[in-house]
Amino acid sequence: MSLTSITAAGRRRRLTSTDELCEALGITFSEEQLAAITAPLTPAVIIAGAGSGKTTVMAARVVWLVGTGQVAPQQVLGLTFTRKAAAELGLRVRAALVKAGVLDPDGEDADGEEVIMTYDSFAARLVNEHGLRIGVETDPMMLTGASRYRLASRVVGNAPGPFEHISRLRPASVTERVLRLDADMSSHLVERERVTEHAREFLSHLEQAPLNNRGNVYEAVKKAAANAHERVELLDLVDGYQQLKRELGLVEFADQMAVAARLVRRVPGVSFALRARFRVVLLDEYQDTSSAQAQLLHGLFAGEDVAVGRGHAVTAVGDPFQAIYGWRGAAASNILQFAEEFRQADGSPADSYNLSVNRRSGQRILDVANVVAAPLREDPLLVRDGHEAIQLVAPPEKSGGTVRAATFETWPQEVAWIADQVVADGHTGARRGAEPDWARIAVLVRRNADIAPLFSALVQRDVPVEIVGLGGLLKLPEVADVVATLTLVNDVTANPEVVRLLTGPRWRIGERDLALLGARAGELARESRPARPDDPDLHSDLAEAIAEVDPAEAVCLLDAVDNPGQTPLSEQARERLAGFSQELAGLRRHADEPVTELVRRVVNTLGLDVELSATEELARSNRRSQLATFADAVAEYTDVDGDASLSGLLAWLDAELEHGAGLEQATPSERNSVKLLTVHRSKGLEWDVVYLPSLVDGVFPSDRVTDNWTKNAAVLPAELRGDADAIPQLGDVTNAAFTQYGKDLKEAQVRSEDRLAYVAVTRARDQLTASAHSWRPGAARPRKPASYLAAVMAEAERQGQVLAVAPPVADENPATSPNARVEWPAPPDPEARERRLLAAELVEQARQRNLTTGSYEAGDHQLTLDHEALVARWDAEIEQLLTEAHTMGAEEVRVPMPSAMSASALMAARRDPQAFAASLVRPVPRPASPAASLGTRFHEWVEKRFGVASLVDPDDWPSTELAESDLALHRLVRAFEQGPYADRQPLAVEVPFVLVLGDSLLRGRIDAVYEGPPGGDFDYQLVDWKTARQPSDPTQLAIYRIAWAQAKGIEPERVDAVFHHVLSGEVERPQPLATKEELLQMARGGSLPGAVERGE
Repeated sequence: MSLTSITAAGRRRRLTSTDELCEALGITFSEEQLAAITAPLTPAVIIAGAGSGKTTVMAARVVWLVGTGQVAPQQVLGLTFTRKAAAELGLRVRAALVKAGVLDPDGEDADGEEVIMTYDSFAARLVNEHGLRIGVETDPMMLTGASRYRLASRVVGNAPGPFEHISRLRPASVTERVLRLDADMSSHLVERERVTEHAREFLSHLEQAPLNNRGNVYEAVKKAAANAHERVELLDLVDGYQQLKRELGLVEFADQMAVAARLVRRVPGVSFALRARFRVVLLDEYQDTSSAQAQLLHGLFAGEDVAVGRGHAVTAVGDPFQAIYGWRGAAASNILQFAEEFRQADGSPADSYNLSVNRRSGQRILDVANVVAAPLREDPLLVRDGHEAIQLVAPPEKSGGTVRAATFETWPQEVAWIADQVVADGHTGARRGAEPDWARIAVLVRRNADIAPLFSALVQRDVPVEIVGLGGLLKLPEVADVVATLTLVNDVTANPEVVRLLTGPRWRIGERDLALLGARAGELARESRPARPDDPDLHSDLAEAIAEVDPAEAVCLLDAVDNPGQTPLSEQARERLAGFSQELAGLRRHADEPVTELVRRVVNTLGLDVELSATEELARSNRRSQLATFADAVAEYTDVDGDASLSGLLAWLDAELEHGAGLEQATPSERNSVKLLTVHRSKGLEWDVVYLPSLVDGVFPSDRVTDNWTKNAAVLPAELRGDADAIPQLGDVTNAAFTQYGKDLKEAQVRSEDRLAYVAVTRARDQLTASAHSWRPGAARPRKPASYLAAVMAEAERQGQVLAVAPPVADENPATSPNARVEWPAPPDPEARERRLLAAELVEQARQRNLTTGSYEAGDHQLTLDHEALVARWDAEIEQLLTEAHTMGAEEVRVPMPSAMSASALMAARRDPQAFAASLVRPVPRPASPAASLGTRFHEWVEKRFGVASLVDPDDWPSTELAESDLALHRLVRAFEQGPYADRQPLAVEVPFVLVLGDSLLRGRIDAVYEGPPGGDFDYQLVDWKTARQPSDPTQLAIYRIAWAQAKGIEPERVDAVFHHVLSGEVERPQPLATKEELLQMARGGSLPGAVERGE
């Protein structure tokens, strides 16, 4: 029987075979997919290779379970990471259920709907519904994104200290470290006491560490001890950060996850209720879960025996080869250990299923991915837990795909070649006269630093390109200059930023003058002898200046800029340094401005807005739009509690630049443009054509180890982590142990890079191009090609697609060889410089001409007789119009008062009659006021607070993650709850009224009406909520009082009326209020004086 006939009959379809499932969904599933789809209701883990259709399989599994009658839709719980992914999974599941005929076609079903949400929202809901059982506030405000940095920077800025070990760091660096340590502790459910105790024990062990042959302490031991002390100081700031969040009623999702895990341990009934409600649980992207998330899920849906959850039907789906978010708390071992942690009812490990058919990429591309992932198959954890390593294969009908490779002598050559190839690829297949399909192309980089040159090369070739994510924008020169200037406004000892700005195209301080400046800074710091031009320590002084040391002892280049003394600088340098000093001093006077205003001021001061608009090559590349995008990102750094912090903004930007995906995951737009982004940001995306540049050791793969807790105080000690048994550990405190630990971490870093390379390669559908180079400008040693390039090169050779081969590696950097002359600082483009000079000369000539002739125009242009007559007629008409306007302006036009108006209109007429009259004659739409919008939302909350408006159905499970703009509302709510009306029940709220005053009708709403005290001076009290800091008008209360008294048939004196200023808690009672006769006189104003123009 066909699907059409069944749905037409209005009956649900009952599935009895996999053939029916395939027919119902219109998909021919593979055998391995069907095995996972039709798995029994027991714990299972699905290892889904890249591009293997895991979302389709999860949706089909729900269809199978519902269609075979094993579960009802509302008994399905699905969890994933992002709201976008949750929405997509939910839509796919619902569409599949409807398409298969197991639900009504309109999507409605008497049994209810499945629940799909994010891991974070799930934890937040648990806390919201059950938190009171363990004494936790159940309706907090979520703190996300930039606001975390803002709040932490406030804690750092207000910390009393003294801090012996972290005082050498800049405030932004301290803020980053506080948040990193706090996030690590939350991700692994570690309390402060455990970290403090570990530090105490570790320091005790270090005191007993063996000495070297000279009887001295090893350097590794010294560093480990210093970091342990620093970690203890950071813990004080972490405590302060947590305390401030509690005071403000704010939480992060990591906090909610930790509370939820504690809740499940202490209240077993929560787990029982959830298992009873959800017979099937789907866990998407399980390889990216943290230890805290894994512990929460295990506590809910697994256990020591069947009575406490063992054997519950939980299916984890993910790919250990795509576990690339370890630096933000993800534990890659979670998915590999799932089978052991979530055992079946009989105690045996959970079943395991593989999805190896990649339906995205051609087989040749997959062959490269398989080679890249080969080392991952030897992962000891993979072998230990008995998982079968997946080899990706393409379906037979998929084309093989194209794999290309190229090598170059220098990085600039590689960049230029990539840009040329992108142009060619864009035009390939495009119809004549049609716009190329640029959106099918992406360039994926390992680090943000490589984005700027690629962006410039592409826009120089008129290729539309989009930088995805803030991190890449921060490397564009104009944005980097803005950030460097902001850094100097915040911290005068930020010497690297001084060097960047002084050597840039604007100030162009040369090497000799810069070295002398460093010597002068050292002299001022040491109060020693003046530096001489031939002093051999000039360059070492400069190097010392840009190193990060204790600010109290720092060599400060800005001190030398402000006071160069008798240093033999060139005259040009002195003049430019004076301008730089004056400019920066002016900006520092505005350091307390809101950050959005400060950014605008910096942009204007640097002249970037004009430069980017007026310079042809920069305007063509749409750099002004990129700067606007950065300003929009800064605007997200919104007010949390009224205490702004520039250092918090800089910490946020540093984190985004460092990690590239540490903040909210950016999504590429639908614009027809080439996408330029980091590999981390590319996960979950795909393109027809993908470029992977700079596959060289030290870049991709990166050799930076950032999780060595003995060298980085912001990192949680490895033995305290929830996945301690799956990561390297420090054996003891000998020098050999520290050395071995470093090697083990490097090996783990290599595996992490292998996973990232696997993700990068599998983003390509039809064409993969990889490239490498040997030399970068300024490098002392050449780079070696990465093993990833070797994998690509081997396949490209088989296809005859090695498109460029670099010559043998030179002994010296071609860009810095003795025979090459390099001007430094680098000069601007000669043609662009010539255009600027010509434009400046023409402007100066026009100014001089205006001073002498009164006109900016050059030459003596003679008008024809016809043109002279036309100009004369224009002059006469202008004179006539000016005369009429002057005459009309002298007359007073009376505008009648409207017969019906709002109370606010009457108040407006009283405040400014002319403006009100003008608004009646010519109404002008007014932009929405943020303050008014906030007031409206607060009034809506009050209605809900006192049960007047209908409450949200708790079964709707709304997300508790609120927008940054909701923080202002949250402050109002908290202030109200602490104010005098929080415990008083109003008689009514938002009461509409119509007040008759002579021939006029006034309309309005009274915010709240309370009953007066028994035996008091009044029977009712009217309250108007004031949510903004603006003058209040007693006329408003007078109108309310008369309207309520008239409605109740009582004297106005029996009605009290007050303003309640919510934020301050003040109750304002203006006296005396206008009487009805006085209000009547206002309404009878007859007509209003207004200097308004005549007209129809």
